[in-house]
Amino acid sequence: MKRAVVTGAAGGMGRATCALLLDRGFSVLAIDSHEERLSRLDDELREYPLLSAHLDLSTPDLGERFEELLQHHEWSTVFGLVNLAGLSAGDELERLSDEAWASSMQVNATAPMVLSRGCIARMRRHGEGSIVNVSSPVGVIGARKPSYAASKAALLGLTMSTARTGGAERIRANLLLPGATITNMTDDWPQDKRDKIAEGSFLKRLCTPEEVAAVIAFLLSDDASYMTGSVVDMTAGSMFGH
Repeated sequence: MKRAVVTGAAGGMGRATCALLLDRGFSVLAIDSHEERLSRLDDELREYPLLSAHLDLSTPDLGERFEELLQHHEWSTVFGLVNLAGLSAGDELERLSDEAWASSMQVNATAPMVLSRGCIARMRRHGEGSIVNVSSPVGVIGARKPSYAASKAALLGLTMSTARTGGAERIRANLLLPGATITNMTDDWPQDKRDKIAEGSFLKRLCTPEEVAAVIAFLLSDDASYMTGSVVDMTAGSMFGH
């Protein structure tokens, strides 16, 4: 059974990703900082081989805590890592605090690096591995919050470097750019905002968590065995609209 670690597992895209991977025969370690949502995930997927862990990706000793977590569950090998968790903090450049910049970088860029580093040796023992870093189109086109855009842009360099150094050992890394997706965050948007963003898509609608999960599962699968260092645009054309 292949083992996969998923961060941001209790959010909309995370829940859908965990459910799909479990349904396809994976054992999943679900990591999230939201205890209540994580508990609901446990209840929803209790018939599957799901392990859940409350872990704050902003903690300064993340590497040590992640290693302890893997050792606790006796995961000496890992095949997949999905860096899905993200933090949108800060403001426009002139009002951007150092704290918001640092926290965005920690969760959106540093944590994926730390977790990737923690999984590489275990992927090597497995004989292969696949890392999916979930970024955002704003990492390419920019956003009102430079802290978010810059931290998501950093994932491109991390992904390409991981793919470059891991390829000879069959360790793949790919970057996914989802468009605006129906999640807990977008549920809070007023309908006119949702409609305006949907209009910017060639499909004239928002993406669903299940559609994102399907692409993540594909990138982890043998069907994507020759895909590494790829940037997968899943914005349905909305990046062009910007």
